[in-house]
Amino acid sequence: MSRTTFTLLLLLLAAAARAQPRTDAFMKDLLNKHASPQLRHILAHPDSFQVQLIYTQINRDAQNRPAFRHYYYHVDKAVYFNPASMVKMPLAFLALEKLNSLGIDKYTPMLTDSAFSGQTRVRRDTSAENGLPSIAQYIKKIFLVSDNDAYNRLYEFIGPQTIREKLLAKGYPDVRIVRRFVPMTEEENRHTNPVYFVLGADTVYRQPAAVNTLVYDFSKPLFVGRQHYDRNDALINKPMDFTRHNNAPLQDLQRMLQSVLFPASVPAAQRFNLSPDDYRFLYRYMAALPFESDHPKYDTSEFFDSYTKFFRFKAGRGKIPPHIRVFNKTGWSYGFLTDVAYFADIKNKVEFMLSANIYVNRDGVLNDNKYEYEEEGYPFFKEVGDIFYGYELQRQRPHAPDLGIFEEATAGLGQPPVAITRGDTTRRRLAIVFTGHEFADGGEHIAAVLKKCKVPASFFLTGTFYETPAFAPLIRRLKNDGHYLAGHSGRHLLYCDWVKRDSLLVTRREFEEDLALNYRAMARHGIAAPHYFLPPYEWYNDSIVKWTAALGLQLVNFSPGTRSTADYTYPEMGKSYRGSDSIMKSVTDFENQRPAGLNGFMLLVHIGTDPRRIDKFYLQLEKLIRYLQGKQYELVTVPRLLSLHL
Repeated sequence: MSRTTFTLLLLLLAAAARAQPRTDAFMKDLLNKHASPQLRHILAHPDSFQVQLIYTQINRDAQNRPAFRHYYYHVDKAVYFNPASMVKMPLAFLALEKLNSLGIDKYTPMLTDSAFSGQTRVRRDTSAENGLPSIAQYIKKIFLVSDNDAYNRLYEFIGPQTIREKLLAKGYPDVRIVRRFVPMTEEENRHTNPVYFVLGADTVYRQPAAVNTLVYDFSKPLFVGRQHYDRNDALINKPMDFTRHNNAPLQDLQRMLQSVLFPASVPAAQRFNLSPDDYRFLYRYMAALPFESDHPKYDTSEFFDSYTKFFRFKAGRGKIPPHIRVFNKTGWSYGFLTDVAYFADIKNKVEFMLSANIYVNRDGVLNDNKYEYEEEGYPFFKEVGDIFYGYELQRQRPHAPDLGIFEEATAGLGQPPVAITRGDTTRRRLAIVFTGHEFADGGEHIAAVLKKCKVPASFFLTGTFYETPAFAPLIRRLKNDGHYLAGHSGRHLLYCDWVKRDSLLVTRREFEEDLALNYRAMARHGIAAPHYFLPPYEWYNDSIVKWTAALGLQLVNFSPGTRSTADYTYPEMGKSYRGSDSIMKSVTDFENQRPAGLNGFMLLVHIGTDPRRIDKFYLQLEKLIRYLQGKQYELVTVPRLLSLHL
């Protein structure tokens, strides 16, 4: 055999190897071991059902850092499946990324105009609390019920050319998103609408109409089925042509979701440029169920709990246990079903990723709305999901995962807006809470005592505190020591009148902008956006509670009954002044005299006080902690105190 012939043979063999679907023996064995006859039938006919499946095992180290191992079953980028609504997921990420580059908040109203054939205007959104469309509202609808119009508006805001360029730069050359979900020609889909971002009567950003000038490679024909109905409902006796449709391989969709849920797990160049609050927002609405949303509000007879949760739950409209959250995106169209998901079981400390697609179209006719979703598709996702969840429940892990970031992001979903001032009074737990704005004189002492006593605490600090250069080393120390760092407003505004509490002293816009400042200041320290917020002066009313909840946050406050919050007072304040011994006595008296003691308490102390106070209560912190430990209290952070499952 000549050298040239041998080289050619090697190239042909390599090409053939690349064309083979990837299947790991572990996946094949696990599925075959547990599969029902129906699932065995599906797996035995790969040409008919075109199943692709990725299982991602996650193992944590002692510092809770995740490591990922992917297992594949019949995964092949060369086999086309219509991604349908799966393309909405990367557009949600890219829309937030673009907003960050423009310096625009995701809640800022976005108005859409028209400038080309087929385009439509948007001036109102009745599903939003304020009646106005925004990127945040569109993303909510995309993850809650896979809303098509919401996707179209993100497509128009980002533009197909930017979509292509951004995804290509992140390592997704095979992803192609070139269509809205509304009947349009290819030329119409190349043109995008003008959009405007407004605040009141002011336009803060104006984006003109644009046209996509990229040339796409449509050289590979993609045909599906044996017949199809065209847009005029005429039966065409040949396969449907998907050559110029959207495309998104399963591996790429899985990696995109992983890059958002676990950004540190992918190279920096592959991450979406998102803020900590963007991550918190995405986690919340990826996992939220339709009944847990008030704005938008859904008819739950149509949009039931598992409407967009294919794995384990959609078949039979299954109910999802409260300790399980599924962070995912699904797509369904033309007989193709796809789900890319991350499971977090808070109670059992189980986590894994699962991604799959299947084609269920027995008669081979597309656009006839006769697909076996209910008979074969959703049962497939239920059974496969149950197999891997069952495997994960019994799998030994080197370290149990701390899933607090995901539990916190979804806390309070579906609950009415309330201020939480105390946790479970039946459990012997409490949280020591510190607030800070302009003073931090007790910071280093507090940090040292907490470390000595091995106690985690919660620190609610203002934007001013986070921005003060002299406080940066303390913030870094508190963060490195594992304490919970959260917000206390941007500039320590007084929200409502001291006497007439119902009288607001700030507008909603002022409240939101001030709180956004607080979160931006935290982000600059690399602090994940917290779910819990403690208002300045520990003073608020029902409007502040509702505004906080509308941002997907939870307002908390100190537990009343002791005088620990009076540690800011100084002698010149007269009768309001409380010495440290008096404060300590109020704590011990409450503990001794109440049946539930300090169970569920949020005990508030200030991280620093006015120099005119000489008798610093924080100097008694170790004495306080030893007293509480002697009374058998578990001292925890606020998220752990309020957790329903930890």
